[in-house]
Amino acid sequence: MDLTDLIPGIPTLLVELEDILAGLTTVACLEHMKWLGAFMCITPVQKSLVGAATTEEEGFRLVERQRPSLLVVSQRLQEGTGLSLVERTEALDPAIRTLLIADDANEDLVREALARGCNGICFESGLFMPALRVVAGGGIYYPEPVAAVLRQQPPVAPIEPLTERERVVLNHLMLGLTDQRISQELVVSPETVRTHVKHIFQKLQVDNRTKAVVKSIAAGLINLESALEARTPVTG
Repeated sequence: MDLTDLIPGIPTLLVELEDILAGLTTVACLEHMKWLGAFMCITPVQKSLVGAATTEEEGFRLVERQRPSLLVVSQRLQEGTGLSLVERTEALDPAIRTLLIADDANEDLVREALARGCNGICFESGLFMPALRVVAGGGIYYPEPVAAVLRQQPPVAPIEPLTERERVVLNHLMLGLTDQRISQELVVSPETVRTHVKHIFQKLQVDNRTKAVVKSIAAGLINLESALEARTPVTG
């Protein structure tokens, strides 16, 4: 996979990530010390990191003690599993965002991760930084292998078709943008964005943004890769 074209966008991504992580706390639980070391070298992460571990029990003790905003965990750990840690974290405090780094796009793994409440699933061959940015920002990072599993569920169509503008807003919700940031990108007022979100909820018959995004992915209405490609980050 040639990722050379992504290099020019890294400085902007780091600026945006620092803005998102400001005021948040992060716990990392990764199998290998080299992964932990690389993770801790990301400047915006350094400022938010409150704990790091390599086993499930160590990771959960950190989560219990620190109650972080975000948990980044690998599928495999030196002891225990990342999926179990995600499940325990979800049971402890559903407000903690979870990003799972998985070995591969195994369908059974994806189903387990979804069932246990992962907010994002990043495969080792995927793009970690965009995944971190989306999940930390409150979005849902479900790349194509995850979307494919969701689409296998019985489709539930909206009670009324979404407008093109509403689908654009949904893409931004998936990426974790606030109403204010969406209004900047669409050059409309935050109130207009809130109206779009209200209509989306009504049409999809959901009561929060996460449910709206997951239901829309399952119905094939939105796509993570297309949303990431289309978006020009706002850094101001």
